[in-house]
Amino acid sequence: MIADITIIPIGTGSASVSRYVRAAFEVLKQSGLKYQVGPMSTSVEGDWDTVMATIRRMQESCFKLGAVRLATTIKVDERRDKSQTMADKVARLTEDR
Repeated sequence: MIADITIIPIGTGSASVSRYVRAAFEVLKQSGLKYQVGPMSTSVEGDWDTVMATIRRMQESCFKLGAVRLATTIKVDERRDKSQTMADKVARLTEDR
């Protein structure tokens, strides 16, 4: 499964949310999941239970820093007919045809 994740802290009292994003990213790095960071979201690759548990821990890291509300968007691409990685999807778009 591939999931695209965006976690937005709300009501932090500041326009900058980088410390919250950094904390969530540290959780992701420690998870052992494959990931690709983008400017507005992060893509993660792994099994459903591990990915969802990691997202929950990422949210908790933001709450521990004082966030009282999070807007979390998760897009999931789950194929059952074949295995497909993030690299496969990118390569399919960028290969010459």
